[in-house]
Amino acid sequence: MDIKTLVVDNNPVLLKAVSTILSQEGCMVKTAGTGLEALEILEEYDPEIVFTDLIMPLVSGEQLCRILRNNKKHRNIFIVVLSAIILEDQKKILQDINCDLFIAKGNLKEIRQHIRGALHTFDQRKKIALSEQNKKDTRIPFGLKSSEVTSELLSEKRHLNMIFANLDEGILELSNNGKIVAANPAALDILCNREESLIGLNFAEAIDWGHLRVPIMQWAENQLIHRGMGAYEILEESPIQFKGRVIIGTLMAVAEADDVFGLCILRDITRQYQAEKHNKELDNAIKLVKKMDALSCMAGGVAHDFNNLLTVICGNLDIISHYGKNQSSVDRVKLIEQARKAALVAVDLTRQISCFSNLGIVSREAVGIGRLVRTAVDIFFENEPADYIFFAGSDDCQVHVDPEEISQAIANVLKNGCEAAAGGRIEIRIGKSTFDTPRLMSGQYVSAGTYAKVEIRDFGKGIEREQLLRIFDPYYSTKERGAVKGMGLGLTVVYATLRNHGGHVVVHSEPGEGTTVVLYLPIMQDGKEDRISEKTEVVRDRYVLLIEPDDQMREIGRIMLEHLGHLVIKAAKRAEATREMKRFVNDPLLTRPLIILSLSDINGESAVETCRILHEMDSNLQIIAMSGTILDPVMEECWKYGFATTLPMPYSMDSLKHVVGMVLNT
Repeated sequence: MDIKTLVVDNNPVLLKAVSTILSQEGCMVKTAGTGLEALEILEEYDPEIVFTDLIMPLVSGEQLCRILRNNKKHRNIFIVVLSAIILEDQKKILQDINCDLFIAKGNLKEIRQHIRGALHTFDQRKKIALSEQNKKDTRIPFGLKSSEVTSELLSEKRHLNMIFANLDEGILELSNNGKIVAANPAALDILCNREESLIGLNFAEAIDWGHLRVPIMQWAENQLIHRGMGAYEILEESPIQFKGRVIIGTLMAVAEADDVFGLCILRDITRQYQAEKHNKELDNAIKLVKKMDALSCMAGGVAHDFNNLLTVICGNLDIISHYGKNQSSVDRVKLIEQARKAALVAVDLTRQISCFSNLGIVSREAVGIGRLVRTAVDIFFENEPADYIFFAGSDDCQVHVDPEEISQAIANVLKNGCEAAAGGRIEIRIGKSTFDTPRLMSGQYVSAGTYAKVEIRDFGKGIEREQLLRIFDPYYSTKERGAVKGMGLGLTVVYATLRNHGGHVVVHSEPGEGTTVVLYLPIMQDGKEDRISEKTEVVRDRYVLLIEPDDQMREIGRIMLEHLGHLVIKAAKRAEATREMKRFVNDPLLTRPLIILSLSDINGESAVETCRILHEMDSNLQIIAMSGTILDPVMEECWKYGFATTLPMPYSMDSLKHVVGMVLNT
């Protein structure tokens, strides 16, 4: 007869029996123990008839039939389903499985008889018109009865298949050699593909994984095929961009008895990603508007105040010039004094503006926070008497500051408090706080560390929640403007002064409950700079790898780090950073560098992915996340993303020294 056949059955006894019968009938026979093995054989073998079981591991007979019928090369193969469940699942099989002939398994004699009948039917089909080839024959041995156990198992299988088919997550099942053997509808929808186009293909090559192609190939090779049994996460920070969709997922190897199979769970986050992208763009636009609004407000305020001051100065000088000798010496002295006072106010205004620069601190000294605050409070209330209470802790923490700058900051807060309290009581408390991890308090970022704490509380009307974050905006004030009053830089100067000292200012307020302003300053211990700064003096000549895409930021970072005594290596992109790291990894005599990594996405690279790649090169690396966006999730919970701590921007020499020292000495 010389018919080319393929027999597919996972039961080795039946596989041998059917192949022997076909050989005795003069057929050329190849065999496969699973549907997946059959697909591999079909790549090089073109059978005329395929005999297949339905229930098989990996690729089932139903899947095999569907794949063959949808493959141009194999769609005309004569398919014979040889199964023991035809009676139990007859309706579904006849309706859903696209084959030419069904044979219910019976005894060997009956199977032989039906196989001969199948060969005869195949021979007849070749002689009739194609229009008649859709007829399905069913061969059921006489007296064969359905099995109750089989029916129950099929019912459970249908139930599991229904769950599998209705999951929102896309599920791909993989064989132990990394080939796709099953895909639910959600996976096919996510991947914009059909089952017959994926089943049997190599998982790492069947899908366009984009920038994740290499790590996914490595996962399949190391964790699945070689049974490393590890998982791989496709995270939101570095998702797959596939045919207009944004996809994340999880790859895992699962042990099953003595075998292993793989699962790929895919999630389509396109809508969420686009919404977050839109919100981020909107947030950036709002921040820009607020920034420009604040700059406009500050520029207008500074111009207004300087114009007033210059008017006073120029007016007085003009009067002196015009009246000359006709003016009494008393009037002349009075006019000169008015001009001098206005000039001094202009000098003070210039000094306040200089606080916004990291170079605003002229000199520092070690002082006790209690003595410093007590002196500043006494001087303030000598000039502006009010009801106040001063609470000081037992420890007088040492801080390394410019006393004049800090005293002025305290005076600014007290002035605001007295105006808000309208004659009411002011409370000043001194204490100490330690934060093991960075905190976000009232919209302000406070890095980890030990701080001297100064709380100044008033019992006034409080601040509305929507106004709370604007209180640090320059000239954001409803107070009367004039040559001396309403300068509008009070709390802005406080914020800049504390920042330049490596500290923070946090404001808590509720309408009707008053307002508490908390100043945090890094403390000293044992008469030296705080424990972090103290150790930083010792850790010098340490390599620091600064990864920053912006040229100017990279250069100023290098200058500041070198001033602190570190050896700086600069990198603008991930490739440069990994190249530098290889030098350290390959030379055991070199101490691993501390890494400062900007979260900026200017060059289109994910900083979180860069962090992961660097940790793969050396898991013990200490990496600091640097960003000006303090509400970034990485800045809020940096340890979840592999970072040791964070460095908020803009940073000063103090804050840089504080953060770098903390990491180098942990």
